[in-house]
Amino acid sequence: MEVQFHVIRTFSSFDIQKTFYFKEFLQAYPSTLNNQQITSIKRYFIQLMKIFEEHQLIESSYQVIVDDKVYHVDKLLPNNISEGFIVFEKLSF
Repeated sequence: MEVQFHVIRTFSSFDIQKTFYFKEFLQAYPSTLNNQQITSIKRYFIQLMKIFEEHQLIESSYQVIVDDKVYHVDKLLPNNISEGFIVFEKLSF
């Protein structure tokens, strides 16, 4: 439920670039999550992005944040979104 709320809050911004700071999101649960739970949360974020892409709400272009730098990737994976990731909302006219 927290993941869904975070995604909705991020998508409510006016900017077409939607940045998900995964590391900051997890800081709300610093000592309560084990690695398996963290990976499950990452997979859930990725699953939601796939649904958004299938419904043509976001572009199929992704960026990940690593050491405060942004890199283009073809696919979001649990091991490449540890700090965060960026998706781009599709504009419909």
